[in-house]
Amino acid sequence: MLSIGYKPNHKWEMAQNGKRTIQINVRLSTEDYDLIKRAAGSLWPDAELSNSGILLGLAKITARQVLEGKTPKKKPK
Repeated sequence: MLSIGYKPNHKWEMAQNGKRTIQINVRLSTEDYDLIKRAAGSLWPDAELSNSGILLGLAKITARQVLEGKTPKKKPK
């Protein structure tokens, strides 16, 4: 019997049937975590989100804004 397995460099196969993930570890201060949790609550009220879901959702929104040239201006000191 011939078994067809996953070929590591076969991009089409991964795009159609697989998922690659990257693990990222972050450390946040309590204040920073509270800030992003409030922002997520404002954007997605009543949503049950994991900590990683909150971070990734906000990061994706900000990444799109940066690439579109819509970066927020820095606050004056």
